[in-house]
Amino acid sequence: MKNLKFDNWSLGENPQREKELAARFQEIFTEFWRSCGIEEKSAKTRNRYLGGLNALGGYLIEKAVLSEEDEPELSMTAEELLDEYVDDYEGPLIFMDNETWQNEFDGVCRKLHKFLKNNTKR
Repeated sequence: MKNLKFDNWSLGENPQREKELAARFQEIFTEFWRSCGIEEKSAKTRNRYLGGLNALGGYLIEKAVLSEEDEPELSMTAEELLDEYVDDYEGPLIFMDNETWQNEFDGVCRKLHKFLKNNTKR
């Protein structure tokens, strides 16, 4: 199986929180990857999922660490962040200048949301 290690999620703002969230996202995304059999898909599909999960994890960690003091993201768990930013239709707007990339990202987020909704181990 491809190593799903995401090294570029560190912002250096709150290293302990960043590390804890990154570890949990790593667990969730690896379980999703295995459950969906992504490793058996084409290289293009694997790269799309890997890129989408990497972008999502980085975005959510940024939201969790760089939010204003009164915003709830500062204390949300990884699961709560996913619940807040990923739904049946899309993920967060990350690629606002590239509709094709955003559509591919939203597709990954929709499948992740479905997986999370059906997964009681979260």
